Amino acid sequence: MSRFAHDLAGLDLTLEEFDVLVHLAWTPDGVLPLRELVASMVSGYQLSRSGLTRLLDRMERDGLIERTLSREDRRQFDVAISDQGREVFERVWPGHLQGIQRYFSEPLTDRDVTVLKRVLAKLIQANEEPRSR
Repeated sequence: MSRFAHDLAGLDLTLEEFDVLVHLAWTPDGVLPLRELVASMVSGYQLSRSGLTRLLDRMERDGLIERTLSREDRRQFDVAISDQGREVFERVWPGHLQGIQRYFSEPLTDRDVTVLKRVLAKLIQANEEPRSR
């Protein structure tokens, strides 16, 4: 993760900001309830409530996201990617994808990938919710 953070820092984006943008950019309408966003984030578990608020405040100030009261529950917030946030994401994503390939794919042989797929499938199955098995 530190390699990704370093790569993103060169593009004036933190790993946490990218984490928010990627989840919003991949939703059909670019909007997620705050709770869903945090639950889906790779770095969500590392952020305190105040840390998350500061992150979103900064992203909103920089024009990357917009926060509004939830359409379904006025006690909650929705987070939406802005046009500027989508532009930043689309500019940064190709380099991030190259990083994924460089750090994870290139060092592996075809045999390594086959073994890894089998191991990951076992781990996913072992950790699925009982009702979804």
